[in-house]
Amino acid sequence: MTDLNNSNADEEHPNAESHDGGNVPSSDANDLDAAWAEFASSHADDLKAVEHSRSAKRFEKHAQRREKEALLSIQDLDQGTFTDDMPQNRGPRDFTGSSWLDTDSMMDRYGDDFVPPNPEIGHVKISKLVFWVLLVVGVAGIIASVFMPALAAILGSIFGLCALVGAAGLIVQHKGHSQTRFDEFDDGARV
Repeated sequence: MTDLNNSNADEEHPNAESHDGGNVPSSDANDLDAAWAEFASSHADDLKAVEHSRSAKRFEKHAQRREKEALLSIQDLDQGTFTDDMPQNRGPRDFTGSSWLDTDSMMDRYGDDFVPPNPEIGHVKISKLVFWVLLVVGVAGIIASVFMPALAAILGSIFGLCALVGAAGLIVQHKGHSQTRFDEFDDGARV
């Protein structure tokens, strides 16, 4: 292998020799190519050994990693990448330029005709109210009868019957969600 000794210790800069023997600087690129080809052919074994060495492979992997890291930099992106100069109407779930945190300003922009919902319980059927009362009283009575061991059998039976009647009545009166479904495969989910 080539020794790494400094052959220009006296800081002389060698010039390419001309064909007539003098040191004249050459500006011909073909001379440099020919000189490099001659060097590569004379040191082919050494260059192959260096090329297949472990250090060369580590350097190649490191260079590939650096190349991948440098594919995209923040300086490559313009200011509009993160702001609202994106094309509009790209899809139903794309960013529209406003956040859900900006609700007040959005409502001010589109008018203040928004009326918050006013949920009402509406008319409650007496039978449903009676079944709820029976269920709640039955469960509370069963729990309370545990603390009265002398009357636990009688009170437990009475309050247990109340809980069963209340639960059965509520189940029978439950209509389910079938009024919003269109077919047997409709699970009621809406977008």
